[in-house]
Parts: sequence; C-alpha cells; structure tokens
Amino acid sequence: MLPTLALVSALALGQQATVTLPKTTVFDLSGQAMVLPVAEAKATVLMFVAVDCPISNRYAPEYVRIIDAYSPKGVAFVRVYLDDSIPKEDIVKHGKDFKLSTPAFLDPKLSVVKLLGITVTPEMAVLGPNGRMLYRGRLNDLFADHGRLREGNVRQDLRVALDEILAGKPVSMPFTTAIGCGIPEG
Repeated sequence: MLPTLALVSALALGQQATVTLPKTTVFDLSGQAMVLPVAEAKATVLMFVAVDCPISNRYAPEYVRIIDAYSPKGVAFVRVYLDDSIPKEDIVKHGKDFKLSTPAFLDPKLSVVKLLGITVTPEMAVLGPNGRMLYRGRLNDLFADHGRLREGNVRQDLRVALDEILAGKPVSMPFTTAIGCGIPEG
C-alpha cells in the first residue's frame, strides 16, 4: 500500500516516480516471444492503444510519423492492447488499417499497465535500456480535454522526450497527463 501511495503522491505533484520494468517476456500477436525493453534499443516506446478508442485512432498518423522518424535512430516501438475480448485478428487488422508496423501484444491482466501507471489509451511509456521509465504520458497536447482540440501550437511531448533521451539529457517533462479512453480496472 505504501509504494502505491508514494506513486500516487508523486504523480499528483506532477513528478515521475522511479519505475522500472524488469526484463519481461511477452508474446506478440503471432505467439512469438519478445523481451521488453527491446534489446539493443536506445529506448523502447510502449504505445498503449485500443482498437475502439477514437482518440487513439485519431493519433494513428502521428504514431506512424514518429515511428518512421525515430526507428532509424535506434528507438523501438511496441503497441500494447488491453482488451482480450477483441479477437486477435481484429487487432492485427487495426494495425494494418492504420499502417502501424510495430510489434504488438496483449496485456489483458493489465500487469504492465499497473506497473507503469498507465491510465488511458492512448498513453506512451518510454523505457531506457535498463527498463527504467524515462517518460510517461501523452503523444502531444493536441487534445485540451475530451472532445476539445487545442488551438495554436501543439507541444510534441513524446518527440521532445525522445530527442532529449537520444541526446543523453534528462527528460525535461518526464510525466504528462494523457487524454483518452479509460482503462477498466483488471
């Protein structure tokens, strides 16, 4: 209870608690084993998405642009789906329909979600090579609130975090609040 309270208190203050995902083996949608964080990647971005979340789907073109920009720089991307009531074929189709070429896995027991403190889809978690979470939050601040887009300049939070990580700098905003579809408690 106390570690959870400390995490909640840190997040309420806008701080990033030190969270580490130990080397974890997951199975992608085809049943192939995959180890997180991805070996030899400078950073691993876990993209928590949902087939039926309109906000998550609205961001799909930006996911593709970020994947295309940062994969050649040594950043690995993995989609994480949570709802095991959706057939795997539909999840695979979702990836193809939105041109998301990254590996994907299901986290139906929400074990990775809970460890990393993910609260909505879409939400991003960036892990360093040692599994330490370096950034958690939104892709960008396009959504000011549910159903309301921000006017003016949009802060590209994930891009800024990745640029700082790749430059060997600490992430200036390691936590941002994501707007999206809620995750049911598992």
